[in-house]
Amino acid sequence: MIHYLWLILSVLLGAAGQVLMKWGVSSAKPAGAEMWSWSAVLAYWPVAAGLACYGFSSVFWLFALRKFPLSTAYPMVSLGYILVMVLGFYLFQESLSMQKWFGAAFIMCGVLLIARA
Repeated sequence: MIHYLWLILSVLLGAAGQVLMKWGVSSAKPAGAEMWSWSAVLAYWPVAAGLACYGFSSVFWLFALRKFPLSTAYPMVSLGYILVMVLGFYLFQESLSMQKWFGAAFIMCGVLLIARA
């Protein structure tokens, strides 16, 4: 049962990484702050936190791969697309069209079909 936790944590942390990096590059920065200078690390902390989330996501992904076939586990990553889509709507006021919802529904159907195979 814990192997499902590894997979879920990997997907959640991957989505969190995307949201944090979007937040970091979208927010206003102090004048003269360059993204790749040490003095700007505090101003860009969400980007660093997003990269850290990706790192932890990769570690949990490795644990999940020990228990799941790659052909089953990898499609589960697409659940992160749906999560990021919804978070983008709530956190960044991005649009959610019917086309996006249909796409999300197709992703969910595909994940369910693969998970039950």
